[in-house]
Amino acid sequence: MFIHTGPQNLSSAFLHSVTVVGAHQTQGGDRVAKSASKLLLNVEEGRDHKAKISALLKDARSVECMVAFAKFSAWKDIKPALLKALARGARVRFAIGLDFFHTDPVLLSDLLKIAMKPGSLLRLYISAAAETFHPKIYAFKYADGCKVLVGSANFTQGGLADNYEASILVDDDECEMMSSVISHFDQLIDDGVIIPATKARIDRYAYEHEIFREAFRLAKRRAKHTVAASGTSLYALSEFLDMMKEGAPESRFDSDMLTRRDTRRVAEQRLREMAKSRSDPAEDFSVRYSSLISAFHSGGINRSKSFVSAYPAEFTTALSAVLDNADAEPGEAFAILHAHFGRIKGAGINLLTEILHSLDNQRFAVMNQNSVAGLRMAGYREFPQRPMKGNVDGEAYQSFCQGADQVRSKLGLNDFTELDALFNFVYWHDNRAVEDEDEDA
Repeated sequence: MFIHTGPQNLSSAFLHSVTVVGAHQTQGGDRVAKSASKLLLNVEEGRDHKAKISALLKDARSVECMVAFAKFSAWKDIKPALLKALARGARVRFAIGLDFFHTDPVLLSDLLKIAMKPGSLLRLYISAAAETFHPKIYAFKYADGCKVLVGSANFTQGGLADNYEASILVDDDECEMMSSVISHFDQLIDDGVIIPATKARIDRYAYEHEIFREAFRLAKRRAKHTVAASGTSLYALSEFLDMMKEGAPESRFDSDMLTRRDTRRVAEQRLREMAKSRSDPAEDFSVRYSSLISAFHSGGINRSKSFVSAYPAEFTTALSAVLDNADAEPGEAFAILHAHFGRIKGAGINLLTEILHSLDNQRFAVMNQNSVAGLRMAGYREFPQRPMKGNVDGEAYQSFCQGADQVRSKLGLNDFTELDALFNFVYWHDNRAVEDEDEDA
């Protein structure tokens, strides 16, 4: 049940806004409270996460802390309370994430110094997995129960005081949740997700942190300057292209191009053969179509294979029509296929433009979510982020090819095959990091 105990004005709420009480039934039928959960907000100094955590450290016998990021800005205020807890005999474990280089190396070094002192009860772990380490858990065990704080607050000045954060503080009287936290911490160690911090590991991280943060500041300044000067910017795409070309002549770019050029030629040959096979049985078309799309580089096309295979006559008629108009402008060629494909379920803009691109990669660009995102990065933002038959016509595709050709030329790429490879690389490269980049310090 919900018990409203605090004021209605949210700005003054602190641990009193909502209390959630869990209960269990005794043999006699009485309901006995097991735990209570309270909302913790950063309201003002003295009534924020930092103040509460400092208070929770008092009298704690053990502490488990797992956070994605940690900064010295928070440590300097929590340190006195933590040192007192350690002096009193409290056992403390910290697990701190190193993803995106947000954690301060100075803080890690300070914690390690404490952990390395003879007889110290502090244990420090750092993240080591490929996946992002992103929890925010502060758990405390006392002589008469436990308290667990779980929410959005990292161990930073922003997370513990300045940002709009929200956490749940659980009065875990029977320490059931605390046991789960401890078990989870232990499992992370066993799985190698977190590893013991050492001076060598922290020194290495500090070196990488310094390079990354300086490079990030430089890149940010350059990108802002370019956008402010022109309204569009090829800076990011240029950086990704350089990344693809690292290690030439055996770079990601070179190997990708070798594959793409071979498969494009194969796709073109199969398209021309299919256009001549209008009288083939339907089952032959299905085999031919499967062979065709295996030479395309848009993964989503395969999901609609069974739908398209049900329209062999319409598909081959469309191919014949576009091949009969070999000199058509991109918009005109698009309109020809679009008119035929309108009746074919599953034959979307992705498939349509892959076909055109396979026939002539100098004139026809692949249009899909990846390539639209790439053009948007260059400042061409007039195209729908999810291109479909209902929102893209010949005129729009003509404009898309013109914009793509301008970007291709400025980047020094030879054709739309190279541009499509770059757009795919940008779209999928380290997509997890882009999603998780949420710095709260």
